[in-house]
Amino acid sequence: MDHNKTPLLTGVIEYAQENITSFDVPGHKRGNSLEELKEIWSELALKMDVNSSKRVDNLSHPTGIIHEAEILLADAFQADHAYMLVNGSTSGVQYMVMSAIEHGDKILLPRNVHKSAINALILAGAKPVFIEPEIDEYYGIVNGVTVKSVLHALDLHSDVKAVLIINPTYFGATSNLKEIIYQSHKRNIPVLVDQAHGAHFSFHPGLPPSASILGADLVTLSLHKTGGALTQASVLLHNDRFITKNKVRSTINLFQTTSASYLLMCSIDLARKKLYLEGNDRFETLLNLTKKAKKQINKIKGLQCICRDTYRNDQGVFDYDELKIVVRVTDLGLSGFKVYDMLAEEYKIQVELAEPNVILAIVSLGDNEETITTLVNALDDISKRFFGKLPKKEIDFSATLKNPKMVMTPRDAYYHSKKIIPIQEASGLISAESIMIYPPGIPLCIPGELISDELIEHYLYLKGEGTITISDDDDPNLIKVIDRDQEENLMDLWYTENHQDDTKFSIKVQEHIHSEKSEFQQIDFFRSKTFGTFFTLDGYMMVTEKDEFIYHDMITHIPMAVNPSIKKVLIIGGGDGGTAREVLRYPHIEKVDMVEIDERVVRLCQQYLPLTASKLDQDDRLKLHFEDGLKFVQESADGSYDLILVDSTDPIGPGEGLFTVEFYNNCKRVLSDDGILINQHESPYYASYAHEMKRAHSKIKETFPIAKVYQFHMPTYPSGHWLFGFASKKYDPIKDIKADEWHQLGIKTKYYNTDLHIGCFMLPTYVKNELDNA
Repeated sequence: MDHNKTPLLTGVIEYAQENITSFDVPGHKRGNSLEELKEIWSELALKMDVNSSKRVDNLSHPTGIIHEAEILLADAFQADHAYMLVNGSTSGVQYMVMSAIEHGDKILLPRNVHKSAINALILAGAKPVFIEPEIDEYYGIVNGVTVKSVLHALDLHSDVKAVLIINPTYFGATSNLKEIIYQSHKRNIPVLVDQAHGAHFSFHPGLPPSASILGADLVTLSLHKTGGALTQASVLLHNDRFITKNKVRSTINLFQTTSASYLLMCSIDLARKKLYLEGNDRFETLLNLTKKAKKQINKIKGLQCICRDTYRNDQGVFDYDELKIVVRVTDLGLSGFKVYDMLAEEYKIQVELAEPNVILAIVSLGDNEETITTLVNALDDISKRFFGKLPKKEIDFSATLKNPKMVMTPRDAYYHSKKIIPIQEASGLISAESIMIYPPGIPLCIPGELISDELIEHYLYLKGEGTITISDDDDPNLIKVIDRDQEENLMDLWYTENHQDDTKFSIKVQEHIHSEKSEFQQIDFFRSKTFGTFFTLDGYMMVTEKDEFIYHDMITHIPMAVNPSIKKVLIIGGGDGGTAREVLRYPHIEKVDMVEIDERVVRLCQQYLPLTASKLDQDDRLKLHFEDGLKFVQESADGSYDLILVDSTDPIGPGEGLFTVEFYNNCKRVLSDDGILINQHESPYYASYAHEMKRAHSKIKETFPIAKVYQFHMPTYPSGHWLFGFASKKYDPIKDIKADEWHQLGIKTKYYNTDLHIGCFMLPTYVKNELDNA
């Protein structure tokens, strides 16, 4: 294609130069009522601010010069289709999400997305599955995601309908996008890429590859950020595969203005031409200048600057955009915010943004040796003024870089009843809005997330540093939170768990005994007349005094009756202590390792549920490990246990890693030759739980030669019909039951017996059918 052509720019100029009497909009009539702007901008510029017509085409349904310009755009960026956008990449990200998913669908994305992605979740009614990006605590920035973290999330959530990746991050890090696209496409999942800060990637081999070339389904580019177009001018790229062209166009037209700015679109047309024809040479010069500048900055006392060659690590920084200048300044005794303000006020240099540890400067097509040297000289002067004269700035905000806990979907929280309170009083409550600093526009919290003490402290610190804080209220000291008082069942009178969208389970509460937010989850203890003391994690029922014996009998005594010679036991989870209590009733047990990630669960159960926690810290055979169960199993020696009991929560939050193929394979490895694995297997009744049941069973069937499922009745769990999985290298739980040996042990039980043992493996037909299809 001939990229010397600018069909839209040329066509609009020709139209503007004609002697036309205008009786259409815009109302300034070719600049006639804007004399001051005509003098500033020129008469031709105002005449180019035209309305859609047959001559200049229509962005909503282009068939003429806009269509020609979009064909050239697609060719320049090596995509099947391209769409001009006039509302920035904010709109592009929203169009991508709305084109790829429907209401209620899950979408996989990193938590450090731009606010536009969060707003798209609200509009679409999507359920986010957030993955943790990699964190650089030295620079205090968030980088990309690893392939491993993406695969782990897809393994846990096989019903994800789309994957959204930020590539590059605001600070220039890119992920292994080629492999992420390949793995997602293998699962028939489209990949959406927010490449807002990488519009220049296609045009020099020394820059990371563009997502459109790698095969991403939809890619948003801010051509105004690094491509040379006017502010708000962006592009949406589309490759035919899972999402149709008609779907993308109809989604764009659902939201985009019908009065698109031709000045913005003409700038896109011209920027494309210059990128394609001049980009390689100009970026070669800029890359050399930037590398030289970074070497100079790294020689300045108190400053450290990220360089591509030394920063890439195949993890959260698979590749790096060298045209991002990230400078760590805290060794000067100054914060990034302070240096940002000094550069603007004292040196007349406007950098892109500041964070507590760093400043970010973006080098792009408008820069040259003079502008870059000006920045280096200013940084050198600041160093001479401050290095060694102030103590180094030590800012520990690592906790704020972790994902907040989500307890409601963004849409549900956005439309829920709200109240406005001082942000200092919001700890432990659910946010009903997004709060952020701009730039970069990445929310500190979003609707549906729990507000923590650390988040409040960090927000107040940022506000105190003079950053631009954005929230729904004009007063930055206030925040909207979910108003629990407006719910049908008040939390201080009723505990309510949503079993399905249209089904709730409630217990009248006599007293809300304790509530706290641990490092991992929200923990609440209640007292009721019928069920006694019970506790919940993130709002989900865990244990009640009335029915805990059912669960703990069935997880423990089934395997012990199959192999009464078990001596070494590993319990994953089980923080309430009930499983350990039952295991330790067997006198021949020599060793029990109990691995619980959240120590607060254990300590609170010892305080409020002594019925279940009676053996914790009371039996020398039991050793408590407060760490990640997945990691513990990975690091355990082969054949070190006779029995593994996975007493976990549902496959969300801290329990996610205990439902993966990797975890089950490691369990098989650390079990002895006659070892047994018992795992919580969800419920077959409601579709959402049955889905997790089938996923877990399919993975265990692939791992162990013997894999069975048995049932039990748990009144306070969703539907009451729940399952455990039995897996072994050697034993069949029915054929190999040793009833006589077990009876000789004299273990008294309240629920389990050897007759029930046989019967609990006799599953209803609908459950058998579901498992057979797993």
